This record gives sequence, C-alpha cells and structure tokens, in this order.
Amino acid sequence: MIESIINNFTLLTAFLFFGNMLLSKLDSKGLTRKPRMDWLSGLILGTLGIMLMYYTFPVEEAVFIDFREFAIMISVYTGGWISGLITTLMIVISQFFFFQQLTNYPPWIGELAGVVAFILSCLIIRRKELSLSRWLWTLGLTLLISSVIYNLMFENQNLITLIILVICYSVVGLFVYIMLKYLSNSAESLRIMHEAANRDFLTGFYNSRAFEVILEQKIASSDRYQSPFSLMIMDIDYFKKVNDTYGHSAGDAVLSEFAEVLRSTFRQRDQISRWGGEEFVAIVESCDSAHSRVIAERVRRTVENTIFTLKDGTRLTLRYLSAVRLILILVRSNCWRSLTRGYILPKKTGGIR
Repeated sequence: MIESIINNFTLLTAFLFFGNMLLSKLDSKGLTRKPRMDWLSGLILGTLGIMLMYYTFPVEEAVFIDFREFAIMISVYTGGWISGLITTLMIVISQFFFFQQLTNYPPWIGELAGVVAFILSCLIIRRKELSLSRWLWTLGLTLLISSVIYNLMFENQNLITLIILVICYSVVGLFVYIMLKYLSNSAESLRIMHEAANRDFLTGFYNSRAFEVILEQKIASSDRYQSPFSLMIMDIDYFKKVNDTYGHSAGDAVLSEFAEVLRSTFRQRDQISRWGGEEFVAIVESCDSAHSRVIAERVRRTVENTIFTLKDGTRLTLRYLSAVRLILILVRSNCWRSLTRGYILPKKTGGIR
C-alpha cells in the first residue's frame, strides 16, 4: 500500500512538473490560447489518470483506491470542460476495457466516480483560477458521493476503511493543490521577469532588444504570407532642450506622456517600441503605402496638438517630430532590405516651446 501511494505521488509530481514546463513553453509562443491546446491538455491528463489507475491499491478486500479524480480536477482547471471531458472519457473507457480485472467490484462504479468528479469540477473549479475553497469543495463533495456509492454497494464497509479513504484523498488533494499553486506562482514570476527584460521601464513599450526579435519574426511572417507591413520611425527634434531646461525628470514625464499619445493613435495590434532616448519605432500591420502616410501624418499632427504637462504645472508643446520617417516594407524574399522603399514626410517649422 505504501509503495503504491509513493508511486501515485511520484506520478502526480512528474506530470505536474513536466506538464507545467510544456505549457510554459507553449504559452511563451502564444499557442495556449488556441482551442486545440485544450485537447492536448485533456489527452496528457487522461494519460495521467490511466497511469494512476494502474497503481490502484486495496484498503480492504473489496475496496480499492486510486487517484484518477485528481487528473480530472487538474484537467478542468488547466483546460476547462473540454479538457476535462477528454480526460474523463479516456479514464472511463480504460476502466471498462482494461482495468476491470484489477478490482472486485463492477467497473461502472469507478466510471461513475470519474463522471461525478468531472461534473463537480466543471461546476466549482474555475479555469486558470486556483482557489483553495473551491478545490476543497470539489474534493470533499467528490469524496462524499464516492463514499455513498461504495456504501450502497458494500453494506458492511467499516469505519476504518472510510477513515483511510478520507485521509488518503485529503493528503493527496492538498499536495496537488500546493503543487499547482507553487507552479502557478513560479510561472507568473517567470512571466513578469520576461516582461521586465523586454519592456522599457519608463514607457512600457518593448525595448530595442525585443523589437529586433519582433521585427525578425514579422519579416519572416510577411515573407511567408506575402503580406506587407509598415515600419514607422519617430524621433522628437531638439528633445535635449527639455532635459537641459527643465531637468531629466521633466524629460521622462514628457516621454511617458508621449507614449500615451502613441498608444491612443496606433491600433492595439500594432507593435510599438522605444528604440532609445526619444526615438520610437512602430510596426503597423497590413498597411499599404497610402494608408501608412495617412497614419504617419496623424501621429505627427496629434503630437503637435498635444500639451505636455510637467509635475510642476509647466506646459510644453512639441511642435513636430523631426520627420516621421515611414518605411513601407514590401517583403518578397528574405533579402528584404534591398526591397525597402522609404517615405519621409516634410518637416514643419517650429520646435519645443
């Protein structure tokens, strides 16, 4: 019995750890948002449920324990009801065709317990939202209904068996919750660190290092699908005067407000980055030459008409961006630089005042 419990713990730990590594890798590439990932999660956790059934162990002559229900609960938490349904079906089918000889009771009892765990998990557990109270409610109700089913089948089930059942499920249930919580916090910490490494702390835009990666990916995608995009390079003329006159903190305030202007001007799907200092670049999706020039002029005009307010109440106006240099990338091959056409909007007279 002890050996089987250790095997179950080892399986749960290994699947949770390596499964979290796989999901983190896929999430970094934006793949976990796709519906087929729910199917993959269900298949992986269904495999876990089948392996847990293999390591079933008896607490008395007619009563056996395994922890398949936790595979179902984890599946619903990870991938929602679709993932949970796939996991449950895999467990039910395996119970009926392959594992009924391991126990002395009809296979439909184990199948019913799995279905009950699935229904309760869907009703109580929220996808990607780990709550101790919801987890314990699901665990407790699953254990209660399973105990009722076993008592209906085996009228002579003694109190010691019930106590062992409760202790085993409670200990394993808390262990699984703690593991999931730990892995969830670790994944969130890694995500924050990744964002911090690729974001400019002042504006929140991507930094130059991240921009280079994004641009390479965009060029490859555009080359593959023959889809043009525009690259806008924005530079504030005479910005050094702000720092020299009002101080670097004032310059930071202007750049921060300038970033908000860009956010409101570009679409959400466009990629904006701070290249360095007062230089910014933006990748504009699916944008032809005529439309690009319109957007570039709108950016220049919006900045020109915006009043930037410093912390001490001083109001500044940036009369122009030196020329919103607009580059329309028409990618037909990997040698994209030789096929780049540049457009420069005319400067307007003025400066910072």
